[in-house]
Amino acid sequence: MFLKDILQDKAQFSQTECLIANYILQRQENIVKDSVRFIAKEIYVAPSTIVHFCQQLGFSGFNDFKKQYLEELNYLSSHFQHIDPNYPFERNDKNTVIAQKIEVLYEETLKDCMSLIEHDSLQKCVNILLQAQYIYICSSGAQRSLSDTFKDKMLKIGKHVFIFTSEDDLYYTSCYCDIKNSCFLFVSYSGETSRCIRIAQNVKARHIPCFCITSYGNNTLSHMVQDCLYVSTREKMTKNLGSFSFNLCVMYLFDVLYANVFNMHYEKNLENKIKYSRIYEKREQLSGRISHNPILKDDE
Repeated sequence: MFLKDILQDKAQFSQTECLIANYILQRQENIVKDSVRFIAKEIYVAPSTIVHFCQQLGFSGFNDFKKQYLEELNYLSSHFQHIDPNYPFERNDKNTVIAQKIEVLYEETLKDCMSLIEHDSLQKCVNILLQAQYIYICSSGAQRSLSDTFKDKMLKIGKHVFIFTSEDDLYYTSCYCDIKNSCFLFVSYSGETSRCIRIAQNVKARHIPCFCITSYGNNTLSHMVQDCLYVSTREKMTKNLGSFSFNLCVMYLFDVLYANVFNMHYEKNLENKIKYSRIYEKREQLSGRISHNPILKDDE
């Protein structure tokens, strides 16, 4: 959840905290100029009250809060100027118009997702995958199918990925897996999925390397893992036409992870992938898997 949404909600705020929240919301980007003492003077509260308010939201102090708040405002004001990620097409749109709008949605989504990738965080996640012999993925719904695609690609370069349909199986795996040779990857848009949280608690307690793919902002899962890769965070949980953006981002980030793992041993992975794929394809050709399309044929 974004800080803006938390401030607007005010469900658990006292009257004084509502004053602070309203001031911050009203100031928006102009809050960059404000100090704790300045705000305290403006709304007639003690500076320590503002600091305590920020600490209740999970920050060390006002400056830490302000930095994150401004980063989120900057993110929310970028991209998606010409299309609604929740309702990218309308009832009376022609089929080719819908196709064009989905193209625009994909382009904006990937730009948005790319803007959230930080070099150090990505490298840390890649290193976790490289150092693990066994990679366990916790995901559900459509993301489980996308995880299968990632599993297939990783298998072809010798990396073992496991995806469970049973929460019990995944939980007990997290209890008994080899800590030194294992890692966990969690996929959750909200970062509040009970299934993921339950497993993540156990993984964290055992100090098993882990990271997540989740929404940008503040959520429970992001605080339980070693690092995060963020997806485009514009879609509502249910009020959308098909979770286009989230699914695309998950697929994109899986491909980014795979490509970076591949690239760490590029020559070796390329040689092995081609060698074993050709052996397998020759067997497939005997059973009828061929193509007469010159574009599809490999160069000898």
